[in-house]
Amino acid sequence: MKIEHLSLRNFRNAEESEIGFSEGVNIICGANAAGKTNILEAIFYFAAGKSFRNCKDRELIKFGNDKANASMRFSSRNGAQKMSAVLSKSGRRAISIGESGPLKMTEYIGRFRAVIFTPDHLSLVKGSPENRRRFLDLAICQSFPRYAPTLSEYNRVLAQKNALLKRGNVIDELLSVYNERLAQLAAVITVNRRKYVQKLEEEARKFLFDMSNGKEKLTLTYQSQIGTFETQEEVKEKYIKLFNDKAGYEKERFLALYGSHKDDFSVSINKKSARMYASQGQQRSTVLALKLAEGELSSKLTGEYPVFLLDDILSELDSDRKEYILSRITDRQVIITGCESDLFETDGNKIFVCEGKISDKGRECL
Repeated sequence: MKIEHLSLRNFRNAEESEIGFSEGVNIICGANAAGKTNILEAIFYFAAGKSFRNCKDRELIKFGNDKANASMRFSSRNGAQKMSAVLSKSGRRAISIGESGPLKMTEYIGRFRAVIFTPDHLSLVKGSPENRRRFLDLAICQSFPRYAPTLSEYNRVLAQKNALLKRGNVIDELLSVYNERLAQLAAVITVNRRKYVQKLEEEARKFLFDMSNGKEKLTLTYQSQIGTFETQEEVKEKYIKLFNDKAGYEKERFLALYGSHKDDFSVSINKKSARMYASQGQQRSTVLALKLAEGELSSKLTGEYPVFLLDDILSELDSDRKEYILSRITDRQVIITGCESDLFETDGNKIFVCEGKISDKGRECL
C-alpha cells in the first residue's frame, strides 16, 4: 500500500497544501509547531475515520473557516484509488471513495490501512484499558472490515441499555432483550480480540527480543470478566450468566458495568508488569514492537503492508534502536516526522514544512 499524493484545504494550520510521496522512506521536516504531525493526522483520518488525537472533527478545521477538505490518492493490491473527506463545523462529515457519495464508516474502513506511532502511544503500556481496547479494535477493523459493524452495533445496544438503567424503574423484560443481544455481540468481540492479541504477542515478542539483544521477553495476556473460555458459544453463555448475576448491581449503579467494553490486555516484560516496572525506554521499545507487529499482522492478513506513520520517534531512541527501526521498514512506505538535524542524513524523500505550508527552502525553514 502506498500514498502518492495528499491535498489539504483548511485542515489544522494548512490553508492549502499539495504533498507528493515516494516509495520507501519519506521524511517530513520542520520546526516545532510547523504542522508536521497534522499531515500524519490527515493521512490517518482516511484509515480510521477520526483523528488519532481523539479530538472532535471541528477541531481539525483551520481557525476562521467553516469546513476543511482532504483528499488522498493511493495504490494498493486493488489498484489506484482516491479517498476524499469534507469536515464541517456543524459536525457533519462526508468520506467518499472515488466518485461515490458519502459512505458509512463500515463501508470505507479497511480500504486504506495505516499504522500510527506517536509519543502519546506510550499509553498502550501505562494508560487506561480504553486505550488498549481502541488500539485492538482499530487494528482488527482495518484487517477484518466485517468486525466493524459488530462493534458499532454493540456500542449502540450498550447505549440503549445504559439509557434504560439511568431511567430507574427498569423494565426487566427489556433489559433481558438488551442483555441477550449484548451477549451475542460481546462473544464475537471478545473472541476476536483475544485471537488478535495472541497473534500480536507472537510477532511483537520477536521485535522486542531483537531490539533488546535478547534481553527482554514480551508477554501479552488477554483479560475478560468472564475468565477463561474456548468457543464463541461458551463466551456467549458466560456473558448471559454474568449479566443475569449482576443485574441487580447494575440497577443500583444505573450503569452497564459488565461486558466486552471492560476487556483489557496486560503487558509484561520478563514476567514483570511493564506498566509498573519497565523503564521509559523499555516502555517505548515495547510500544514500537507492538506497532511493528501490527504492521506485520496486517501484511499477513491482507497480503500487503499498511503505510507506517511515525511521529517524532527517532529523536527519542538511542543509535542502536534507531538503526534497528530503520532497518525493519525498508520494504514498505514509511512517513516519519522530525526536526533534529541528524534525521536528515537518512536516505529518503524529504518534505519541508513551515507554518502549515510545504516549503521549497529546505533546511532554511527550520
